Amino acid sequence: MSSSDKSAVAAYVIACKKHGVKRPNPALVKYFKDEEPVAEDIEELDLSGNYVGNRGILALLDVIESSLPNFRCLNISNQKLYNTDLSEDSVKGNATVDRIVDVLKAHPTANALDISNNPISNYAGRKLLGLVQLNSRMCRVELHDTRVDFDLRKRIQSQCEKNTVALWENQASTPEPEEDAPFGEHKQWAPTTKGADLTALGAAKVRRATVRSEGIDPEEAKKYVPPVIEKSEAETRLICELLSRNVLFGFLTSKDLKGVAGAMQQKIFYKDDVVMAQGSISNTLYIIQFGNADIIKEGQKVFVKVEGTAVGEIELMYDTPCVATVRVSSERLVTWALDRETYRNLVMGTAIRRRETYMKHLEAVPFLESLGSYEKLQVADALSSDEYQAGDHIIRYDTEGEWMFIILEGVVEVFGRDSEGQSTKVCEFKEGDYIGELEFLNNHRTVADVVAKTEVHTAKLNRRHFEMCLGPVIELLKRNTHHPKYEYYQNVLSKNNQS
Repeated sequence: MSSSDKSAVAAYVIACKKHGVKRPNPALVKYFKDEEPVAEDIEELDLSGNYVGNRGILALLDVIESSLPNFRCLNISNQKLYNTDLSEDSVKGNATVDRIVDVLKAHPTANALDISNNPISNYAGRKLLGLVQLNSRMCRVELHDTRVDFDLRKRIQSQCEKNTVALWENQASTPEPEEDAPFGEHKQWAPTTKGADLTALGAAKVRRATVRSEGIDPEEAKKYVPPVIEKSEAETRLICELLSRNVLFGFLTSKDLKGVAGAMQQKIFYKDDVVMAQGSISNTLYIIQFGNADIIKEGQKVFVKVEGTAVGEIELMYDTPCVATVRVSSERLVTWALDRETYRNLVMGTAIRRRETYMKHLEAVPFLESLGSYEKLQVADALSSDEYQAGDHIIRYDTEGEWMFIILEGVVEVFGRDSEGQSTKVCEFKEGDYIGELEFLNNHRTVADVVAKTEVHTAKLNRRHFEMCLGPVIELLKRNTHHPKYEYYQNVLSKNNQS
């Protein structure tokens, strides 16, 4: 029976029997039966306030996989989910976690998961990292109050941010691209109706039609000077902190964030004020500093926006009518607002300038000389940036090496281990040098600490992209390891081979 022949409630009841659920969840049955009789219209499911258990989630995943072709967002926070990887030596994971990842990895439209407030640990974290790396539509994974460590959560968030930007850029291309025309140069762009919808959790359940917006001239975006609205240093720091938590701005550097913060204007609303009305036109993004706002769809409250979250993202980028009503539920709602023109020019200009900066540095990297312009462009598009203060660790000794770093600015120090296992300085690297590639080339754990000596800016390449982007120069990289600067590394490698 195809999804079009079977209602969502029928699919759910069958799945419950399959997974041994004694009594299908009444709230879900009512929702499937009364609220959304057409399975194709269901885009989100929020179980944060409705405990269904492991078997219930497995049943729901079957429904998503087989009967909800346009599904996007799953909220399974507060479900007591766990996995058995409570020790780092374990490789066996909980079946529910594995199933969540498998379904969202293959689903054609799924793009968001909230799995917060569950006692899952690093096994689940590694699975979710693989999910966002393999499924480029996944733009949001929430992991608050879990046992997943900070580094894994940061990597998952970073990949989601890159996926979001990539989807936006892809959807912003015209349906009939002109040869060699860069993004934004055309008169109009139109995301496809099957493209991933980037609306945050809890937004619309009905699919939107294709929308159009005027394109942006890349050269003008590069030269764009945003307005500067006067505010205190404390307010600027606060806005930058709020922006850094949002997926739309997470890829920006601290300098870029300050530019965005400078262009934002404070807007204050009061209880029951309507910030945005469903079906109306809005050209403003609001980042919430204080207070709560209800997201209301078809007269029904479906989500609550809180401090640090945003409303108006999709309307801002795609010029589409508001997908839901946003109404203030607290006594007071303090927001910082950014208009469409400023947002799109700032983000576009930043993306273009960053690519050009990366290309300039890549041109100066000796081992990349044999790559053509197109291959270097692929490397540039795979890079992401990081900033470090003096004393910060960029690479830690005896860990899994996941990144190769190109130093854009600053100086780093390398600390190996002497014969007694004590930390000892080996060498320094500066602008234009690269670190972390040795672990990729020889497939071993890191053999030294790399610490920022000054303020350092890097561009980094993930291990997954390494061979794909740098295959033609891997042999050259291996030859470069015989440089005197790598004497410590060669000694360590020789000892490891002998042992």
